[in-house]
Amino acid sequence: MTTPEKSLKLLDNYLTKHYPEFSVDSEIDSELGLIVVIPAYLENELILTTLNSLISCKPPSAKVEVIVVLNTCEKDSKSTEENQNACADAIQSFIHEHPLPNWLSVNILKAYNLRKKHFGAGLARKIGLDEAVRQFRKIERPDGILACLDADSPVAPNYLQALENWFSDQRNQGGTVYFEHPLEGSEYSPVIYEAITLYELHLRYYVEALKQTGFPYAFHTIGSCMVFRTLKYVQAGGMPKKQAGEDFYFLQKLIPLGNFGNLTETTVYPSPRPSDRVIFGTGASIKHHLDGTKEQGITYNPAAFDDLKHFFSKAPELAELDIPDFENWTYDLTGPLRSFLLNSGFEKEIEIIRKNSNSKKTFLKRFFGSFNAFKVVKYLNYAHEHFYAKSELFEAALLILERSMNTGSDAFDEKELLLEYREMERMQLSVVSSQ
Repeated sequence: MTTPEKSLKLLDNYLTKHYPEFSVDSEIDSELGLIVVIPAYLENELILTTLNSLISCKPPSAKVEVIVVLNTCEKDSKSTEENQNACADAIQSFIHEHPLPNWLSVNILKAYNLRKKHFGAGLARKIGLDEAVRQFRKIERPDGILACLDADSPVAPNYLQALENWFSDQRNQGGTVYFEHPLEGSEYSPVIYEAITLYELHLRYYVEALKQTGFPYAFHTIGSCMVFRTLKYVQAGGMPKKQAGEDFYFLQKLIPLGNFGNLTETTVYPSPRPSDRVIFGTGASIKHHLDGTKEQGITYNPAAFDDLKHFFSKAPELAELDIPDFENWTYDLTGPLRSFLLNSGFEKEIEIIRKNSNSKKTFLKRFFGSFNAFKVVKYLNYAHEHFYAKSELFEAALLILERSMNTGSDAFDEKELLLEYREMERMQLSVVSSQ
């Protein structure tokens, strides 16, 4: 357990290295308990919908601040900055027309002329979160709650209360909030709703299949669903300045710190709109579906996850295995996994892990620190490049669902199957990972 004095010192050390270049010029309320950070780049209309959902939330007991980060790149035209200024004006007008409750404040943080090298959602998110660290340090609240949303991700009315209730258990340090993309309506074309159905089903299939392998850090990694305490954000090294995938990279540092779980009592509603800002993620997947540049409706073969399950079940044996015997040991694994381990030189990593482990528990923690989510993806891509054909999404997801539920499914198509996945996830207990 980190003492309050040490916790504040850790915040001080972080701010010494990452003191926010951009900050909010307003008084910090001593009763502030939760800060929501929203990056917004050319989001004039969508940001108002998300803000309205927060304003309409049931009131929590602590004060809440929303920081909207309006960013521009050094290579942007003058019209982009004008557009961002217009967005700031629209937010101010919206607040004037919809007076904020006394427990909520909204601040606009203009982070203009950022370097092109790092420009993107990751840097904007980091700017807002680092400012939130500064504020919580000012009022000596290292346990203050930080929540990430996107400009196009409105929330359920109980969102703020659910976060506060979940973090009222002092053991809980971070988590990912349950989400649902819209699957029907008049706002988007039918083909977009079809695309988001396939994409979300793939996401839920992947996480559930990974859970079945025994991998201890199987969580969704969606930027608009991340929540964590200030101290844990700092201990994880802060948000990376990546143009894409910052949520995935950050969570791979945060989750292994322990006490991370699923918040299933509320919902975030991410947008299904297509986007070409980044090369992967929701927007990119929808765009690929629309232009036909990437085949949709297929996913990783369940057999590749079965390989991992067998490997992870045997991992404790490696704690006492002599390294020269590693190659012979791999003959008990499937061919694809054996090939991957030998060709990637994994025995060298095992040797280092063993030297730095004084117990089987420590060994396994370090093992999954090495064979982490990055390596899982590398293995899956390797296995499908050299051994397995991709599977039809519906068939693969149906198999994994029926394994989890220990019963058959009546789902007729991908949408029905997705709804069953959603119901299953909502009913699952929020098992919090330990350190």
